[in-house]
Amino acid sequence: MKKRIVFLFIPIFLILIFSCESENLNGNGTVTFGANFHIIDCISYVTVYVDDIELGTLQNSTNEITECNAPENLSKELTAGKHSYLVEIRPPIGTGCTKDISGTFTLVDNECEKIFIDYNTIDF
Repeated sequence: MKKRIVFLFIPIFLILIFSCESENLNGNGTVTFGANFHIIDCISYVTVYVDDIELGTLQNSTNEITECNAPENLSKELTAGKHSYLVEIRPPIGTGCTKDISGTFTLVDNECEKIFIDYNTIDF
C-alpha cells in the first residue's frame, strides 16, 4: 500500500516542479553587459551579440555592474528563456587585444541577468 502511495505522489510532484519552472520562463527579462576595458593599455572595442544578433558596442567602461540599465552597460529586454551570447573584443586596427568570449544565459521573467567581462581574467 505504501509503495502505491509513493508512486502516485511522484508524478504529481514532477508536474508541480515543471509547472513552476515554466511559469518563470514566460514573459520578459533583461540582460546587461559590462566590461572593465579601461584597465589595460590596449584600446579595444567590445561588441556584443545575443542569439546571433548584434546588441551593440560597449561605450563606457565599468568596474562592476551595479544596475541593469546603467549608462555604462549595454542592456536589452528579451523573452524569458535560454539565450546565447558572443562578445567580440577587437582593436581599432591590427591584431592585438583580440578575443571572442561566448556563453549562454537563462532569463527569468522580470529578472536581470548581468554578464560582466573582466579584462583581469582574459588572456590576449
